[in-house]
Amino acid sequence: MNSTAIQTDLSLQKILVPMVEHMITTSISLPLEMLQAAMTYQGLNSDLQMPIAKKKHSHTLDVRFCSQKITPLQTTGWLKLLPDCQLEHSGPGNLILVPALWRNPVPVIRKHPEIIEWLQHQDINGATFAVAGTGVAFMAQAGLLDHQPAATHWFYLEKLQRYFPAVDFKPNHLITRSGRIYCAGSVNSVADLMVHLISMAMGESVAHKVEQQFSHEIRRSFKDTYFSDDHATSHQDEVVLELQAWMLEHFASDIHIDQLCQQSGLNRRTLSRRFSHATGLSPMLYLKKIRLDQARDLLKKTNLGIAEIALQIGYSDPDYFRRLFKQQYQLSPSDFRRSVRGKLFYLNE
Repeated sequence: MNSTAIQTDLSLQKILVPMVEHMITTSISLPLEMLQAAMTYQGLNSDLQMPIAKKKHSHTLDVRFCSQKITPLQTTGWLKLLPDCQLEHSGPGNLILVPALWRNPVPVIRKHPEIIEWLQHQDINGATFAVAGTGVAFMAQAGLLDHQPAATHWFYLEKLQRYFPAVDFKPNHLITRSGRIYCAGSVNSVADLMVHLISMAMGESVAHKVEQQFSHEIRRSFKDTYFSDDHATSHQDEVVLELQAWMLEHFASDIHIDQLCQQSGLNRRTLSRRFSHATGLSPMLYLKKIRLDQARDLLKKTNLGIAEIALQIGYSDPDYFRRLFKQQYQLSPSDFRRSVRGKLFYLNE
């Protein structure tokens, strides 16, 4: 693989979709619809901050559907789709959406060596890949997942393990990341992955709005479902790692920065510098994120009152908790719970 560097941001200026017969259209249409929603929300945010004379009239992505020939392709659901760009003329993309394939993917990848070569060139040019289900076979055939973790649809897992023994398939994970290659084992997992990628490209505020629109109440967060080639951490600072684990265990306690300094053995200035460098957040903002993530789970899965939830996550003032939650998720705790309960047929066990 060309690069295994940790990815902290993402450009979505140009999105390329390789098209092939018998591809599962929802594995592509769903992420594109989520991206369109994200662009709409981002456009609304930017418009509110711009003078009227400078407001953009449209917010679009450069999306190209690529194939060897510009001829209709038969996909799933009796749909015929027409590519608008030949692979050789696509140029490099920022994000490549690799579709899932219907039934056994191996015969399909054998028929399309041009897609394999194209994916290799996209990797060399630094593209990020979002790979759905059995579309992982294209990446494996291209050698981009050799000795790297990968997820795929459970039904073809054993077959693909035998066919691509160099790939480290993860049967217990719905999403994997290896450098710039993200694999999702199912269409539902693709939706979870897209929320994460939108967050990287456009920020958490936009990602939360997209998640709310696309059934956030039945999904698990990206951090709970994925396996990363860096073992789910983006740094190797052992002091910070130990402090993160301690904060996750004691988040409901009354924690202050001096206590974190004592726990880590670092003074305030050094702690702030090392923690921010390692995680991208200050220690207290990281603690707030842990608490609000826990609050969201409690709102989804329990009938606890708002004041009780506030206490359980470490806030004695429920009004302060309400303000923090709304600032993070654009909904009050009560409105969030209503949006969840209004759509659920049952709570996750």
